[in-house]
Amino acid sequence: MQRDLLKMNEEEHKRYHRKLIYIFIVMLMILFGGGAFYHYMEGWRFLDALYFSAYTMTTVGYGDFVPKTDAGKIFTIIYVFTGVGVALYGLSLLSSHFVEVREEFWLERIGKIKLRQHSQTVWDKLSTFFNYRPEKIVEEQIQYNKPAKKKKQQ
Repeated sequence: MQRDLLKMNEEEHKRYHRKLIYIFIVMLMILFGGGAFYHYMEGWRFLDALYFSAYTMTTVGYGDFVPKTDAGKIFTIIYVFTGVGVALYGLSLLSSHFVEVREEFWLERIGKIKLRQHSQTVWDKLSTFFNYRPEKIVEEQIQYNKPAKKKKQQ
C-alpha cells in the first residue's frame, strides 16, 4: 500500500514536471514568436521586439514601444490575451506545486507527532488522588442502612 502511494506520488510528480516544461516551452515560443512578429512587422530591432513582447506578456506595459501598423495592433490584442493567459497559467501551476509540497511536508510532520491521549479528566485525577470512590461510599451507606431497617421491623 505504501509503495503504491509512493509510486503514485512519483508518477504525479513526473507528470507535473512534464507539464511545467511544456508550459515553459509554450511561453518561450509565444515570447520569441511575438518578438519575431514585431521585428518583421514593425521594423524594430529583434532585442527591442523581444523586450516589448516580454513586458506585454507580463502586463508591465512601459509604453516606450508602441505598434504603429494595424496588423501590429491587432496582433497585440491577440498576443496580450494569449501571452498573459499562458503566463498566468504557468505561474499558478508553479505556485500550486509549492503549496502542495509545503502541505505534504506539514502533513508528514504532523503524522510523526505522537499525541498523548489523556484518558483521565481532572476530576478523575483528583478523585484518585484523594481516594474518592463514590460507588464505595454508596455501598457503605447501603450496608449501614440495612441493619437499621431490620431493627425498626422488629
